[in-house]
Amino acid sequence: MPKSQRVMGGDHAIPIERKIFEATLIKLWRQKSNIIAPLTQLTVPIQMRELVTVSAILLASWIAKDVVAFAPSPRVLWKSSRLSMSAETNEAKVCLETLEKRIKEGPDSLSSSEVSDLKAAMLRIEDYVDVLKIQEDSAAADDDDQSTGGSLEEQLYQAATQMDGHAVTKLLESGNVEMDDDTTNAAFWAVVNAVDTAEAADQPLSENVPIMLHHIFDADHKLLLKREKQTTNVTCMQPDDSVGVGGAARRMNYIFDDSAHKDLPLKEGRCCEGGDCCDACSRNFFPTFALTPESDLETFPELASFTFNNLEKVSAKTILQFVRLIERVRRTIAHEYGLPLSTILPLQAYSRKYVAGTTQKGGGGGEGDFVTLHTDEATHSGYHYSCVLYLSTQGEDFEGGSFVFNDPDPDAQTEAEMEAQKSDEENEALKALEQKILNGEELPEDDMVIEVADEDEDAYISLSDEIRKAGRKMTPFAPTRGAAAIFSSGWENMHEVEKITSGIRYAVPCFFTTCPVPQAHYDQMKVGKPKTDEDIADDWLHLLLAHRKEEPMESVGRVKELLMKWHCLCSPLSMH
Repeated sequence: MPKSQRVMGGDHAIPIERKIFEATLIKLWRQKSNIIAPLTQLTVPIQMRELVTVSAILLASWIAKDVVAFAPSPRVLWKSSRLSMSAETNEAKVCLETLEKRIKEGPDSLSSSEVSDLKAAMLRIEDYVDVLKIQEDSAAADDDDQSTGGSLEEQLYQAATQMDGHAVTKLLESGNVEMDDDTTNAAFWAVVNAVDTAEAADQPLSENVPIMLHHIFDADHKLLLKREKQTTNVTCMQPDDSVGVGGAARRMNYIFDDSAHKDLPLKEGRCCEGGDCCDACSRNFFPTFALTPESDLETFPELASFTFNNLEKVSAKTILQFVRLIERVRRTIAHEYGLPLSTILPLQAYSRKYVAGTTQKGGGGGEGDFVTLHTDEATHSGYHYSCVLYLSTQGEDFEGGSFVFNDPDPDAQTEAEMEAQKSDEENEALKALEQKILNGEELPEDDMVIEVADEDEDAYISLSDEIRKAGRKMTPFAPTRGAAAIFSSGWENMHEVEKITSGIRYAVPCFFTTCPVPQAHYDQMKVGKPKTDEDIADDWLHLLLAHRKEEPMESVGRVKELLMKWHCLCSPLSMH
């Protein structure tokens, strides 16, 4: 079947297990008056043979008769779907091919003979189910088992996939169960489905949407703490304004020449203008910050060019996934630096595309093939913590393009030492030359020749690179899809991106502030801080998921409100 018809995200969909199968069937029974919507929700990848067979039975009923032709319990269907099929699989194929035509061409597209064949195939599959002698008493036994609730993990999974936010909350608050990777992923796709369903019906979002998202964000952070992390502690640095005329000259040169950034006089300490940063600084690398399905550009194609300013044509699943990743970064910053989560807000986050052989025009997400040496907090005084999340892999998707921390080399000579050594060497050379002249010696040609630098471009680049690295210690990081670097944004973490020599490099840079939002700013909003879960759901819809066309100024206002309300959207009321 076409990818667009797969359940909740295609190959990276919710794991098809018994509980989600049952929940989906029950939901479809309630919607049986609508033909097309159930089709798009239940049709699955063709390789899932058994489930496709049972789906064919149900969906053929809708198309052939516009009603459910028969209604055995979901558990009977589940059992029949797990049994081996042979020739009956061909009957499923007939159903599916006819269904596909009906979906593509609409009502009245099937001939009377096609409808007859469809009914016959459906009835033969029903007969096969009867031959299996799967009786309702075995289903009733399953019902008895279910009435006991099953294990806590099973109860949590079922509540999550059924979007029962309050049941999930109750189970998690018991302290006896946590959301694992499968349950968290299933919950995410259940939220996506709920949002898409509400939009299709032009309905407001349920309060269960933000409740479930908050649980997903909590689980994401807990699961991340179990993955590999590489941390390097560094001394916080800030510009030194007390180094006299020479320092002032270097500061002016730094303003007008990007290559002079490394020469800025520094002193220990955090600047953190207007904010409340931790007094410790560091660099943190997470090789698997996002799992492969979470950063897949086939599943989430709009991640490659995402910006909060233009969401009209971006799918809900990509919007939710982008927010999910940014919120994971925010919670990681709070954890790593011991800061209250409520004090950290994203100031900017977007997708960045780097293309070999291009020159960046403008800031933000403009294309380019390198990024010059810089300090994030120097770029914007409100940038206090930074992250780069990678959506492509060096050596596979592109060459070059390493992320590099550029630090003073502790073993290198100081500028004064280098000048003194150069002066001593020149003086010695002059004295030797004078002595030769006084002695009447014939001067060798080497002493009278000035070598001309090689004008070859590669030699020039090599020399430029040598000058850039002189007296510096380079710490490169090779990007891989799903990896992330999270670090304090001050002058202790000057960094650059080396030139990409081929391919395309995708990344998500994001910057966070600890500057508080004045209460007056919330008071000036048309709708202030949310006071109920329904209010939070309304904010999610208005600020992120409405898919409406906007004028540029309207978009800017919405994004500004979104970033100021971020903590309110991404955390429960108890944390506001």
